[in-house]
Amino acid sequence: MKKIIILMLTLAIFASGCSFNQAPEQNQNTLTFLIPTQDYLKYCNGADMDSDGFRKTITQKETVTISETNLSSEQLANKMLTLAAQQASLTFPQSNENPLNYIKIKDQTAYIEPTEGWAGVSIFLCFWKPFVEVNLLQFPGIKNVIWTTDQAQWQGLK
Repeated sequence: MKKIIILMLTLAIFASGCSFNQAPEQNQNTLTFLIPTQDYLKYCNGADMDSDGFRKTITQKETVTISETNLSSEQLANKMLTLAAQQASLTFPQSNENPLNYIKIKDQTAYIEPTEGWAGVSIFLCFWKPFVEVNLLQFPGIKNVIWTTDQAQWQGLK
């Protein structure tokens, strides 16, 4: 009897399209992310560099439908962050040529591509780091976020 119940539950899970790797809010058709409720310049403007204050404003939940299917967790995370940044009117670091390859995931850790310096990079990172971290840490399967510091470290991640 116990085996039959387990078999029925397993079949029900697979028939419903559920996945153990993804939460219902992050599936192949929808992505959910958080955007700030206030302008980042209130917290990160050169005189005020309050990343923690800005982090507290990243609470507005947005859900978008995407047309792509069969994306890996890494591709979904990159797509989610790209869409979240667009919705929040934030841009990717200037050094990043392809925002869809900005994140690599390995062993429940999201690694972020190194950000090259430019005038204003400290202001950018003041709001960008909490924005990225808040969104990635709500993504299924990601428990840590590590900001890589050089291209060799980034290239070494497979």
